[in-house]
Amino acid sequence: MVPTGKQLFLEVNPRLAENAATRDLLEEKFFLSLRMSNGVYKRTYYGRFKDVDQTLIAEFQRLGVAPKTFLDVAVSSGVSTLNWFESLQQAGLRPSMTATDLTMTVYLVRLLSWLHVLVEKDGFPLQYDVFGFAWRPRCRIRFYVFGNGFLTILWHILYRRVARRFDLMKRLKSLYGNPPPIDDPVIKAQIKLVTYRLRENKDIELLDDDITEPTPSHLRGRFQVVRAANILNRGYFSIHQLGECVRNLRDRLTGPGAFLIIVRTEPKGDNHGSVFRLGDKGSFEMLARVGRGSEIEEIVLSI
Repeated sequence: MVPTGKQLFLEVNPRLAENAATRDLLEEKFFLSLRMSNGVYKRTYYGRFKDVDQTLIAEFQRLGVAPKTFLDVAVSSGVSTLNWFESLQQAGLRPSMTATDLTMTVYLVRLLSWLHVLVEKDGFPLQYDVFGFAWRPRCRIRFYVFGNGFLTILWHILYRRVARRFDLMKRLKSLYGNPPPIDDPVIKAQIKLVTYRLRENKDIELLDDDITEPTPSHLRGRFQVVRAANILNRGYFSIHQLGECVRNLRDRLTGPGAFLIIVRTEPKGDNHGSVFRLGDKGSFEMLARVGRGSEIEEIVLSI
Protein backbone atom coordinates (compact mmCIF):
# COMPACT_ATOMS: atom_id res chain seq x y z
CA MET A 1 0.00 0.00 0.00
CA VAL A 2 1.23 3.49 -0.87
CA PRO A 3 1.64 5.63 2.28
CA THR A 4 0.20 9.12 2.43
CA GLY A 5 2.42 12.18 2.76
CA LYS A 6 1.00 12.77 6.25
CA GLN A 7 1.89 9.24 7.34
CA LEU A 8 5.35 9.28 5.81
CA PHE A 9 6.54 12.76 6.73
CA LEU A 10 4.64 13.85 9.83
CA GLU A 11 3.44 10.89 11.87
CA VAL A 12 5.83 9.22 14.30
CA ASN A 13 5.92 5.48 13.63
CA PRO A 14 8.33 3.57 15.90
CA ARG A 15 8.20 0.57 13.56
CA LEU A 16 9.54 2.64 10.67
CA ALA A 17 12.14 4.36 12.83
CA GLU A 18 13.54 0.97 13.84
CA ASN A 19 13.30 -0.68 10.43
CA ALA A 20 15.16 1.29 7.76
CA ALA A 21 14.42 -1.32 5.07
CA THR A 22 10.66 -0.98 5.60
CA ARG A 23 10.93 2.78 5.63
CA ASP A 24 12.94 2.77 2.39
CA LEU A 25 10.38 0.50 0.70
CA LEU A 26 7.41 2.65 1.70
CA GLU A 27 9.24 5.78 0.67
CA GLU A 28 10.02 4.29 -2.75
CA LYS A 29 6.35 3.40 -3.26
CA PHE A 30 5.36 6.91 -2.24
CA PHE A 31 7.70 8.65 -4.69
CA LEU A 32 6.79 6.28 -7.53
CA SER A 33 3.14 7.26 -7.05
CA LEU A 34 3.72 11.00 -7.44
CA ARG A 35 3.54 12.90 -10.70
CA MET A 36 4.63 16.53 -10.62
CA SER A 37 2.76 19.33 -12.39
CA ASN A 38 5.36 19.25 -15.20
CA GLY A 39 4.65 15.55 -15.77
CA VAL A 40 7.89 14.33 -14.20
CA TYR A 41 8.07 11.51 -11.63
CA LYS A 42 10.52 11.59 -8.70
CA ARG A 43 12.31 8.34 -9.50
CA THR A 44 15.92 7.81 -8.47
CA TYR A 45 17.66 4.73 -7.13
CA TYR A 46 20.58 3.97 -4.85
CA GLY A 47 23.89 3.52 -6.64
CA ARG A 48 22.63 4.84 -9.97
CA PHE A 49 25.64 7.12 -10.61
CA LYS A 50 28.44 5.11 -9.01
CA ASP A 51 30.49 5.06 -12.23
CA VAL A 52 29.97 8.80 -12.71
CA ASP A 53 31.11 9.51 -9.15
CA GLN A 54 34.22 7.37 -9.64
CA THR A 55 35.11 9.15 -12.89
CA LEU A 56 34.75 12.58 -11.30
CA ILE A 57 36.84 11.68 -8.26
CA ALA A 58 39.53 10.24 -10.54
CA GLU A 59 39.67 13.60 -12.34
CA PHE A 60 40.03 15.45 -9.04
CA GLN A 61 42.92 13.19 -8.11
CA ARG A 62 44.56 13.52 -11.52
CA LEU A 63 44.38 17.30 -11.34
CA GLY A 64 45.36 17.46 -7.69
CA VAL A 65 42.31 19.45 -6.62
CA ALA A 66 39.93 19.07 -3.67
CA PRO A 67 36.74 21.07 -4.32
CA LYS A 68 34.59 21.93 -1.32
CA THR A 69 31.35 23.39 -2.67
CA PHE A 70 29.01 21.13 -4.65
CA LEU A 71 25.61 21.66 -6.26
CA ASP A 72 23.31 18.87 -7.44
CA VAL A 73 20.37 20.15 -9.51
CA ALA A 74 17.03 18.50 -10.32
CA VAL A 75 17.67 15.93 -7.59
CA SER A 76 14.25 14.25 -7.72
CA SER A 77 13.90 12.22 -4.48
CA GLY A 78 17.50 13.03 -3.56
CA VAL A 79 18.75 9.45 -3.26
CA SER A 80 21.54 9.97 -5.80
CA THR A 81 22.56 13.22 -4.09
CA LEU A 82 23.14 11.36 -0.85
CA ASN A 83 25.14 8.69 -2.70
CA TRP A 84 27.30 11.42 -4.26
CA PHE A 85 27.88 13.12 -0.92
CA GLU A 86 28.95 9.83 0.69
CA SER A 87 31.26 8.88 -2.19
CA LEU A 88 33.01 12.26 -1.93
CA GLN A 89 33.51 11.77 1.78
CA GLN A 90 34.89 8.27 1.23
CA ALA A 91 37.40 9.79 -1.21
CA GLY A 92 38.71 12.04 1.55
CA LEU A 93 36.88 15.22 0.51
CA ARG A 94 34.86 17.42 2.84
CA PRO A 95 31.95 18.50 0.66
CA SER A 96 29.59 21.35 1.43
CA MET A 97 26.61 20.33 -0.70
CA THR A 98 23.42 21.98 -1.91
CA ALA A 99 20.61 19.98 -3.50
CA THR A 100 17.94 21.74 -5.56
CA ASP A 101 14.83 20.75 -7.43
CA LEU A 102 12.00 22.49 -9.24
CA THR A 103 9.60 20.96 -6.69
CA MET A 104 11.59 20.69 -3.47
CA THR A 105 9.02 22.34 -1.22
CA VAL A 106 5.43 21.13 -0.94
CA TYR A 107 2.67 21.62 1.60
CA LEU A 108 0.22 19.39 3.43
CA VAL A 109 -3.24 20.95 3.44
CA ARG A 110 -6.11 19.90 5.73
CA LEU A 111 -9.44 20.64 4.07
CA LEU A 112 -11.68 18.36 6.12
CA SER A 113 -11.08 16.10 9.11
CA TRP A 114 -10.82 13.14 6.73
CA LEU A 115 -9.30 14.87 3.70
CA HIS A 116 -5.69 16.04 3.45
CA VAL A 117 -4.02 17.05 0.20
CA LEU A 118 -0.31 17.17 -0.62
CA VAL A 119 0.17 20.15 -2.94
CA GLU A 120 2.90 22.02 -4.78
CA LYS A 121 3.55 25.67 -3.92
CA ASP A 122 0.97 26.82 -6.47
CA GLY A 123 -1.69 24.43 -5.17
CA PHE A 124 -1.27 21.66 -7.76
CA PRO A 125 -2.45 18.44 -6.01
CA LEU A 126 0.04 15.58 -5.80
CA GLN A 127 -1.85 13.22 -3.54
CA TYR A 128 -5.25 13.03 -1.85
CA ASP A 129 -5.30 11.52 1.64
CA VAL A 130 -8.84 10.21 2.07
CA PHE A 131 -9.49 8.67 5.49
CA GLY A 132 -5.78 7.77 5.62
CA PHE A 133 -5.70 6.16 2.17
CA ALA A 134 -3.50 7.57 -0.61
CA TRP A 135 -5.29 8.55 -3.82
CA ARG A 136 -3.64 9.75 -7.03
CA PRO A 137 -5.08 12.93 -8.58
CA ARG A 138 -4.69 11.28 -11.99
CA CYS A 139 -6.41 7.91 -12.20
CA ARG A 140 -5.01 5.35 -14.63
CA ILE A 141 -7.41 4.63 -17.48
CA ARG A 142 -7.59 0.90 -16.76
CA PHE A 143 -8.98 1.61 -13.28
CA TYR A 144 -11.97 3.61 -14.50
CA VAL A 145 -14.04 0.44 -14.87
CA PHE A 146 -13.73 -0.11 -11.10
CA GLY A 147 -15.14 3.34 -10.33
CA ASN A 148 -11.76 4.82 -9.46
CA GLY A 149 -12.10 7.44 -12.15
CA PHE A 150 -15.39 8.66 -10.69
CA LEU A 151 -13.89 8.92 -7.20
CA THR A 152 -10.80 10.70 -8.52
CA ILE A 153 -13.02 13.31 -10.16
CA LEU A 154 -15.06 13.58 -6.96
CA TRP A 155 -11.98 14.23 -4.78
CA HIS A 156 -10.73 16.78 -7.32
CA ILE A 157 -14.02 18.69 -7.38
CA LEU A 158 -14.18 18.61 -3.59
CA TYR A 159 -10.60 19.85 -3.34
CA ARG A 160 -11.26 22.78 -5.68
CA ARG A 161 -14.46 23.80 -3.89
CA VAL A 162 -13.04 23.64 -0.38
CA ALA A 163 -9.78 25.26 -1.52
CA ARG A 164 -11.76 28.22 -2.87
CA ARG A 165 -13.69 28.46 0.38
CA PHE A 166 -10.44 28.74 2.36
CA ASP A 167 -8.76 30.93 -0.31
CA LEU A 168 -5.98 28.33 -0.40
CA MET A 169 -4.13 29.63 -3.46
CA LYS A 170 -3.76 33.09 -1.90
CA ARG A 171 -2.56 31.52 1.35
CA LEU A 172 0.07 29.47 -0.45
CA LYS A 173 1.28 32.39 -2.53
CA SER A 174 1.71 34.54 0.58
CA LEU A 175 4.14 32.01 2.07
CA TYR A 176 6.74 32.45 -0.71
CA GLY A 177 7.93 28.90 -0.05
CA ASN A 178 8.31 29.47 3.70
CA PRO A 179 6.72 27.36 6.48
CA PRO A 180 3.12 28.19 7.41
CA PRO A 181 2.23 29.79 10.75
CA ILE A 182 1.84 27.25 13.54
CA ASP A 183 -1.82 28.18 13.99
CA ASP A 184 -2.75 28.08 10.29
CA PRO A 185 -6.07 26.17 10.18
CA VAL A 186 -5.57 24.93 6.61
CA ILE A 187 -1.89 24.64 5.68
CA LYS A 188 -0.59 22.24 8.30
CA ALA A 189 3.04 21.69 7.27
CA GLN A 190 5.82 22.48 4.85
CA ILE A 191 7.60 19.38 3.51
CA LYS A 192 10.89 18.96 1.67
CA LEU A 193 9.96 16.35 -0.92
CA VAL A 194 13.10 14.20 -0.79
CA THR A 195 14.19 11.02 0.96
CA TYR A 196 14.26 11.14 4.75
CA ARG A 197 17.96 10.27 4.62
CA LEU A 198 18.60 13.57 2.84
CA ARG A 199 16.24 15.57 5.05
CA GLU A 200 18.03 14.28 8.14
CA ASN A 201 21.48 15.13 6.77
CA LYS A 202 22.30 18.53 8.26
CA ASP A 203 25.32 18.95 5.96
CA ILE A 204 23.20 19.18 2.80
CA GLU A 205 21.21 22.32 2.00
CA LEU A 206 17.82 21.81 0.31
CA LEU A 207 16.48 24.53 -1.98
CA ASP A 208 13.87 25.11 -4.68
CA ASP A 209 15.43 26.16 -7.99
CA ASP A 210 14.47 26.33 -11.66
CA ILE A 211 17.54 25.97 -13.88
CA THR A 212 15.60 27.31 -16.88
CA GLU A 213 15.41 30.70 -15.15
CA PRO A 214 18.27 33.18 -14.57
CA THR A 215 20.45 32.29 -11.59
CA PRO A 216 19.12 33.80 -8.32
CA SER A 217 21.59 35.92 -6.37
CA HIS A 218 21.93 33.43 -3.50
CA LEU A 219 23.27 30.78 -5.91
CA ARG A 220 25.39 32.91 -8.23
CA GLY A 221 29.11 32.08 -8.19
CA ARG A 222 28.85 29.74 -5.20
CA PHE A 223 29.92 26.29 -6.41
CA GLN A 224 33.13 24.66 -7.54
CA VAL A 225 31.26 21.63 -8.88
CA VAL A 226 27.77 21.44 -10.40
CA ARG A 227 26.05 18.23 -11.49
CA ALA A 228 22.98 17.99 -13.71
CA ALA A 229 21.81 14.38 -13.94
CA ASN A 230 18.85 13.23 -16.04
CA ILE A 231 17.57 16.75 -16.68
CA LEU A 232 19.47 18.35 -19.61
CA ASN A 233 18.13 16.01 -22.26
CA ARG A 234 17.06 16.73 -25.84
CA GLY A 235 13.77 15.03 -25.03
CA TYR A 236 12.99 17.67 -22.39
CA PHE A 237 14.30 20.87 -23.98
CA SER A 238 15.05 22.46 -27.34
CA ILE A 239 18.66 23.19 -28.34
CA HIS A 240 18.14 26.86 -27.47
CA GLN A 241 16.70 26.00 -24.06
CA LEU A 242 19.55 23.59 -23.35
CA GLY A 243 22.04 26.33 -24.13
CA GLU A 244 20.30 28.72 -21.75
CA CYS A 245 20.25 26.07 -19.00
CA VAL A 246 24.00 25.47 -19.40
CA ARG A 247 24.64 29.23 -19.19
CA ASN A 248 22.54 29.40 -16.04
CA LEU A 249 24.53 26.56 -14.51
CA ARG A 250 27.76 28.31 -15.50
CA ASP A 251 26.56 31.33 -13.50
CA ARG A 252 26.34 29.11 -10.44
CA LEU A 253 30.02 28.13 -10.76
CA THR A 254 32.78 29.98 -8.91
CA GLY A 255 34.71 30.68 -12.12
CA PRO A 256 37.65 29.27 -14.09
CA GLY A 257 38.67 25.83 -12.91
CA ALA A 258 35.18 24.87 -11.74
CA PHE A 259 33.53 21.64 -12.92
CA LEU A 260 30.24 20.82 -14.65
CA ILE A 261 28.96 17.25 -14.94
CA ILE A 262 26.08 16.37 -17.25
CA VAL A 263 24.81 12.80 -17.38
CA ARG A 264 21.81 10.82 -18.57
CA THR A 265 20.69 7.32 -17.59
CA GLU A 266 19.23 5.18 -20.36
CA PRO A 267 16.27 2.82 -19.75
CA LYS A 268 18.57 -0.19 -19.27
CA GLY A 269 20.45 1.66 -16.53
CA ASP A 270 23.59 2.65 -18.47
CA ASN A 271 24.97 6.12 -17.73
CA HIS A 272 26.34 8.39 -20.45
CA GLY A 273 27.83 11.69 -19.39
CA SER A 274 30.67 14.18 -19.62
CA VAL A 275 32.85 16.02 -17.14
CA PHE A 276 33.61 19.60 -18.19
CA ARG A 277 35.87 22.27 -16.72
CA LEU A 278 35.38 26.00 -17.05
CA GLY A 279 38.20 27.88 -18.76
CA ASP A 280 39.52 31.42 -18.31
CA LYS A 281 37.37 32.84 -21.12
CA GLY A 282 34.08 31.38 -19.86
CA SER A 283 33.99 28.38 -22.20
CA PHE A 284 34.10 24.73 -21.19
CA GLU A 285 36.61 22.04 -22.02
CA MET A 286 35.82 18.34 -21.92
CA LEU A 287 37.84 16.35 -19.37
CA ALA A 288 36.33 12.86 -19.27
CA ARG A 289 33.43 10.77 -20.48
CA VAL A 290 31.27 8.06 -18.97
CA GLY A 291 29.92 5.71 -21.60
CA ARG A 292 29.30 7.62 -24.85
CA GLY A 293 29.44 10.98 -23.11
CA SER A 294 26.69 13.55 -22.77
CA GLU A 295 24.23 13.88 -25.66
CA ILE A 296 24.53 17.68 -25.35
CA GLU A 297 28.33 17.73 -25.28
CA GLU A 298 28.51 19.83 -28.45
CA ILE A 299 26.10 22.40 -27.01
CA VAL A 300 28.19 22.78 -23.85
CA LEU A 301 31.46 23.12 -25.75
CA SER A 302 29.99 25.71 -28.13
CA ILE A 303 29.10 28.14 -25.31
